[in-house]
Formats: sequence, C-alpha cells, structure tokens
Amino acid sequence: MKYLQERLGHGSMQITSDVYSHISKKIDKEAMNKFEEHMKHVLE
Repeated sequence: MKYLQERLGHGSMQITSDVYSHISKKIDKEAMNKFEEHMKHVLE
C-alpha cells in the first residue's frame, strides 16, 4: 500500500486505502470463487 501511495502521489496511506480498498475486496472474492471451483473438481 505504501508503494501505491508514493506512486500515486497521495498524501497518506489512508487516502490510498480509502480509494482502492474496493479493488482488493473484489480480488479476494474472485480468488475465493476460483479456489472453490478448483476444489469442486478435486473432490469429484
């Protein structure tokens, strides 16, 4: 997050976190969906 803050020129990590936290939630959800789909095939 610190790297993004610096690259984007934000004054604080809080700004970066507030603006981009929805992206990490989306990535987490997509990763969990892929994992669940993978596990379905493993358990068949």
